[in-house]
Amino acid sequence: MTQEELLQLIDRAVAEGWRELDLSGQELTELPVEIGKLQQLESLILGKKVEGYEYVGNRFLQKVSGNNLKTLPLELLDLPNLRKLDISDNPLESIPDVVTQILHLEELILIRVELTKIPNAIAKLTNLTQLHLSDNKITQIPEAIAKLTNLTQLYLSDNQITEIPEAIAKLTNLTQLDLSDNKITQIPEAIAKLTNLTQLYLSDNQITEIPEAIAK
Repeated sequence: MTQEELLQLIDRAVAEGWRELDLSGQELTELPVEIGKLQQLESLILGKKVEGYEYVGNRFLQKVSGNNLKTLPLELLDLPNLRKLDISDNPLESIPDVVTQILHLEELILIRVELTKIPNAIAKLTNLTQLHLSDNKITQIPEAIAKLTNLTQLYLSDNQITEIPEAIAKLTNLTQLDLSDNKITQIPEAIAKLTNLTQLYLSDNQITEIPEAIAK
């Protein structure tokens, strides 16, 4: 999608009052400042798109297209109704500062964006109910995550996390916690405080013992 086509699409979305804008798989390298016009927008999707399958060698492989966003415009702060932001499959390497200032976000999806750490600024997003950070290079869960007390779903699978911090015990509204495919060696007893959990994933780690506290 060219910038001209994108601007035309934004104008149409403004005129028709779209609540969702799906720009996945458009080979975008930047978002224009005009994105700030979308006052009614609730969901913005910027990931990749599966376009079909192709036969390579002896197997079928997905044909996908994505975007190549490394930064996001400050004009995202002009979207008062934005609740869901999906920036998956972009080479961000870190969470853009503008994202941690969208305080009304409820769902943030950052899968496969080459993250190495979760910034302490994530603590500002206290309205988050879903946080998706799977398939990155994160090594540590910061204490700041304890501030996200409205989280019901936290996905951190396929990272390089070695420890579950005691701070996670403060996320008492969690119903789903996915820490599979990491390097965790121990389950802390503090996990017993997550009494609303209905799904807990810890497969493919290095855990040798399950604490009795998990019975709670």
